[in-house]
Amino acid sequence: MYEVQQMSRATTFGSRELAREPAEPAGRRSADWFSLVAVSPAIIILVAFLFLFFYGVYQSLTNLRFGVPVMHFVGLRNYALLIQSADFWNNLRVTLTYAFACVSLEAVIGLAIARLFASEVLLARVLRPMVLLPLVLPPMSVALMWTTMMNPQAGILNYLLSLMGLGPFAWISSESSALASVVLIDVWTFTPFFTLIIFAGLQGITDDIREAARINGAKAWSIFYRIELPLVAPYILVAALFRLIESLTQFDIIFGTTQGGPGDSTAALSVQAYITAFQDMNFGRGAALMVVNWLVVLASAMLLAKLWRAVRRRVS
Repeated sequence: MYEVQQMSRATTFGSRELAREPAEPAGRRSADWFSLVAVSPAIIILVAFLFLFFYGVYQSLTNLRFGVPVMHFVGLRNYALLIQSADFWNNLRVTLTYAFACVSLEAVIGLAIARLFASEVLLARVLRPMVLLPLVLPPMSVALMWTTMMNPQAGILNYLLSLMGLGPFAWISSESSALASVVLIDVWTFTPFFTLIIFAGLQGITDDIREAARINGAKAWSIFYRIELPLVAPYILVAALFRLIESLTQFDIIFGTTQGGPGDSTAALSVQAYITAFQDMNFGRGAALMVVNWLVVLASAMLLAKLWRAVRRRVS
């Protein structure tokens, strides 16, 4: 009994001492310096990127070029000259054609390969370890490799065509086939990206769903079209969003193979901006091309993101 009374007194005394201590105001709490130090490198990098971006936008509003000692503000003159140029509209056409052709083909082929990987056939087990090989290669190395393979005289691709009795193909040496050739290179390189993401989506579909559809009389094609495809559609659109952003700004593959030629058949906005800025030494005009390229990327990404949200709501 005595011990219980002593414990009660100690508890009461401790409660009174805690009540006497004033609560620390919320505004005067000590800052979490460790967290601030941990995130400070990311903040510095973000601020540096934003500064470089807005400085590039400012350059697009000037007449900055090699040989001009003083830079003057010219407003929207560079953009007006671009709009009036037929070359600019060709650059925009090439950029959009390249990007949407690459993303569409990669989505279809990636879906087919992912569906193959989701099966238990022997070919799927053989191909699974090799699917990542194109992705681990640097894009410039891929461009140089395919340039050698597509050589009209000594390339292995024309040699393989000759074995089938087909004549030599110009590949990247002709204006009519150069754009299709660089699209082929991009599809070979980045289709595994789609394959991995779609395969992950297919793995999330349980066998119970497929079995219920089979019990109701659904065939294999109907299960794929009515069940699997709608469920993996958000995964396809996520992969398409990332690949669309990268394809609209693609530089390495195009410049490494054709440098925008022959003529201007593969002169995408990013390649033309590099040529204008660092070969023609017109930095203001080159910056304007990059800003336009950024606006095209932003608009395309926003449209695809809205489509993803609509599909996501419908599936869920």
